[in-house]
Order: sequence, then structure tokens, then C-alpha cells
Amino acid sequence: MLIVQDSLAEAAALADVLSGRGYVTDCVPRGADAIREACGSAPPDIAVMDAVLPDMDGVQALRAMKEQLHPGFFPVILLSGRADADSRVSGLLGGADDVLSKPCQGAEISARVTAMLRIKAAQDALRVAKLELERLSITDALTGLFNRRYFQYRLDQEVERSKRHGDPVSLLLLDLDHFKKVNDRHGHAVGDSVLCRTAELLSSELRRLDVCTRWGGEEFAVIMPNTDGPGAATVAERVLRTMRAKACFSAPPIRGSKGRPETFKVTASLGLSVYPSIGVEGAEQLIRAADAALYRAKDQGRNRICFAPEPDRARDSPPDLLARAACA
Repeated sequence: MLIVQDSLAEAAALADVLSGRGYVTDCVPRGADAIREACGSAPPDIAVMDAVLPDMDGVQALRAMKEQLHPGFFPVILLSGRADADSRVSGLLGGADDVLSKPCQGAEISARVTAMLRIKAAQDALRVAKLELERLSITDALTGLFNRRYFQYRLDQEVERSKRHGDPVSLLLLDLDHFKKVNDRHGHAVGDSVLCRTAELLSSELRRLDVCTRWGGEEFAVIMPNTDGPGAATVAERVLRTMRAKACFSAPPIRGSKGRPETFKVTASLGLSVYPSIGVEGAEQLIRAADAALYRAKDQGRNRICFAPEPDRARDSPPDLLARAACA
């Protein structure tokens, strides 16, 4: 608790009352000191401050403190030397959460502090719950990756940013090959573990700025901001190599083999597209292009990367790039 009073005697008396009721107090004499405390590594939970301070108006100080402690609820009880209703109304309209007239009884101010902290606890709990609901609304429950809803939001955002600033954005779609066979032979629990392991392997090969999402079923989508075709190809090749080397599993089949585990590998097909490029003028075209490239990879035998046409790459050295990806 922060006590802001220029009178050392009054501050000490108030601190004694509140400390006796279990509150940890810190006293400062000026508004500037209070604002600095709000910016510190251990900001206060509540402030009790005079309406008139030696360096600034108390309302001015409390507003500055609340701004520093945004977005949490920071209660401030204002102590006014005037007892009229207009002064209390003025303090409340100015941003104070409660206004008391001086001199005030220790029991009353202690009760007011308790009430304010009770409200703060409820507000903090609501804020945490809201943040958790927001997190859950954009998270795939199984893999912990972002979900399709967040994917669409971020893709639209990145394409718009690309239009404004001219930076390219690439999209990678990954689909597990013959995933239905895993579920049919080993069960959905094993299938779920394959999806979770794929999410881990995929995330391990991405950069911080990349947005990794579960597109749906056994498909994953990666948004790569500020990334052109060759840069996206490098990431895709790294992902493909990792899947080939590390997507190994062991599980018993549902039927037969007397419950003995079988070792099996899971491969993936990847489709890559870039904005801007020929025929890709927005987010939907970017998805369609990557999806078409993914289906080409499936048609060509799976366990490989296919690319949507991209002007610079097509003009410069498509054979080298495609050969590198196919043999990665």
C-alpha cells in the first residue's frame, strides 16, 4: 500500500493504523514520488493519497499512476481536507475510486481499503479469466498450436501489412501422409500422439516470427512474415528433413500381433506459396495456391515439397530450388 502525504506525522499515523491491520505500507511525500513508485519493479496494490500535494494536484498524480499501472485495476482512495459533497464528487469524477474527508477514523479508512482490495481481487480474477478465454479461443486443444481461427486473422493481417510495406509473406501447408492408416491400425490415441509430436517437430524448425497453426485434422499451416520464396523454401526443406529423420513411433496395433509394439514412420507432404506472386493477390489466393501445391506433392508421391509459381524464383533458378527441395 502506498501512502502519499506531505505531512510526515499524518503519514506515520496512517501507516501505524494500516500496518496494525496487516498491510505493508510505503510512504512518500510528493506526487512525483508516487508516480515513480508506480513504475517500479514492485508497484503498489492500492494508494491512499492527499487531494493536495506539494508538487501537483492529487487527481493529476492518481491519473498518472493509473496510466502507469494499466491494464490492471489500481484503486486510489483520495483524502480531502474539505467535507462538502462537491469536493467528493470532484475527486470521484477525477478518477479516484473513493474519497474520504480528513480527519478520518482509522477503522473507517481500514474498512475502505479492505473493500477496495476486495474489488481489485475480483477485477484481477476477471481479467485473468478473460485472458485465459482469449487464449483458449485461439489455441488448438490437442497440440497447443494456434487454431484455424487465429490463422485466418493473422494471415489477413500479414497480407495487409505486406500490401502496405511491400514485404513478402509466405505460407506453408503440411499434411501427414496416410494418417488415416495410423488411426485405423493403432487407434486414435496414437494418432493424437503423432499429431502432437508433429506439432513439436514443426515448431522446432521455425523462427520466432513464424506463426504455426493446426489447420485442421492432420494438416498444419505456417505463416512466414517478411519471407520470400527462397527463404520459405529453406524453412520448408528444414521441416521436411526433420520429419523424415525424427517422425518415428512405436505402438501396438489395435488387433493382432498379440499387443507387441510396431515401429512406424510418418511422412509429410508440403505445399508452399508466396504473396505477392502471379495469381496471388490476397489471403484467399495465397491459401489456394499453397493448397494446390500440397495436392501436387501428394499426386507426385508424397513425402516432398511442391511450390506454387513465384515470379522471381521462376525467372531466376526454379530447377535448382525445386531439385534441392525434392532431394532434401
